[in-house]
Amino acid sequence: MNLHDTLAANLNLERGPLWGIGWADLADDRVAAPVGWGERAADIDWATTVLSDYGVGPGEHCLMVSDGRDYWPRQVEAAVTALGGFVGNINTASYEVRRLSVYLRYLTPKILVGLNTKLAEAIGRDEALIALLRAVPHVFAFPDAVSELRRAGIEARAISPIGPALALPCRHGDAAHVDGSQFTVRQHADGRHLVLTTGPAREFHLTDAVVAATGTVRDRCTCTLPGPVIDLVG
Repeated sequence: MNLHDTLAANLNLERGPLWGIGWADLADDRVAAPVGWGERAADIDWATTVLSDYGVGPGEHCLMVSDGRDYWPRQVEAAVTALGGFVGNINTASYEVRRLSVYLRYLTPKILVGLNTKLAEAIGRDEALIALLRAVPHVFAFPDAVSELRRAGIEARAISPIGPALALPCRHGDAAHVDGSQFTVRQHADGRHLVLTTGPAREFHLTDAVVAATGTVRDRCTCTLPGPVIDLVG
């Protein structure tokens, strides 16, 4: 038996019940969130719909900022590859501005996803890096980082995990969206926090759980995407 035979035998094994395990950041804890195969496919389909509006397609580069522990970057990466694009990765540490600079100079992404505050602050201190980032067509950042980037004259849109869900900004509107077929989101009574319930078909169940992410739930967006609409940047 050689490596090819071993791989072929593995492909014939019965698939386990879970695609994997992610994390859900709740207001009072970070908990493991199992992900089934069916919901994994649904999550990818939804992200693919959103990203296709940004012109992500064959040969397009998506640069991800991720420390590798969370589920939501895998959702975005799978959507990019489903559209024919390819994915580059940098870590979330502030010193990663060096690798970011190399990517921006030699492999400019169509879309940059996941900038955090530490990186945004480092970018803001480097005029050359600011100029390079302004050439990226679409920049998605965490809400606090969006404000930092905008102060540097970089147009960025907010992205955030909402517990086990993901809020992605739409191309033609002015807010972020959550997949309404998988999750419901409502405003907490404090007017700041978000309350999430998972769909019945998901492996990980939450009912009226207060999540760590904050924002304002809106009635509608100027685009036509269905599902909960959230303003992540106050």
